[in-house]
Amino acid sequence: MVKNYFSLIIGFLVVGSFTVNSQKKSTFNSANKGVFNFSYGNSASFYSKSTLNFVGDGYNFSLDKVQLWQLQKGIVLPDFQNFKTQQYNIHFGYNIKKGVNISIGMDHVQYGISPNQSTTLTGYVADGLDSISHLNGHYDQLAYNLDSARFQYRTNTGLSFINCQLNLIQNLRRTKNRNFVINAIYGVGAGVLYSSTDFNFGGYPQTNVKSLSGLGVLVHAGFRLEFFRHIYIQPSLTGAFLSQRSNHTQNHAPKNLAMHNFGMLNTSLNAGIIFAIKKKGCDCPGF
Repeated sequence: MVKNYFSLIIGFLVVGSFTVNSQKKSTFNSANKGVFNFSYGNSASFYSKSTLNFVGDGYNFSLDKVQLWQLQKGIVLPDFQNFKTQQYNIHFGYNIKKGVNISIGMDHVQYGISPNQSTTLTGYVADGLDSISHLNGHYDQLAYNLDSARFQYRTNTGLSFINCQLNLIQNLRRTKNRNFVINAIYGVGAGVLYSSTDFNFGGYPQTNVKSLSGLGVLVHAGFRLEFFRHIYIQPSLTGAFLSQRSNHTQNHAPKNLAMHNFGMLNTSLNAGIIFAIKKKGCDCPGF
């Protein structure tokens, strides 16, 4: 795992060094119009409490103020053999004008119901559906221990937030030859949510149920530390509001859904490359 991570960093350094050596006379500015960037990174997330509503054949109930959490704590080194179970993000951007960048990408996160948690249940469960807690009928604010009921709702192999962002790039500090630059980058974005969900209610577990599950909006800010003009490291902080209104909880049963809204605070560390496609009469370096 560590070997893979350092191989990735070394690859960026080799490519960046080659570019610098071949473009020593360049006045390359990473904030200029026509410049591309690509980055990959890992992240850690914190989630708000959420009221979860579950609808299906024979049941319609909500769980009040359930605490969500990241399944793998903290930012971990990339493990490409277990790629789907990690939190990561990939973004590709283009400067549409000086200091203005538009990017498309994916933030792949995980969340589930935190353990050792009790909540209240309101709604209806038909007879014979729950073989664990034996719920049967209508309930109003029933005390409900999620561990005792063996209830689970999580995105074990990930929730993908596929988004488009509009960013501003602001220079904070640079050396004379631009071999080291600190840029602030901040912006807003919106996109769609694609989920792979595990759901266990009443002793009937479902795994890896995939669906286009909702929408999200975000704001973010970070620092882009640029080395040799063409490689960078970017620590960032992102706040997002995610609305899952049609998250499927059972394969081949499109009416079985989970619905909820929640907030997410995401910290990430990315490594990236910056390049420009050389044009006739332009002093921009080619990559």
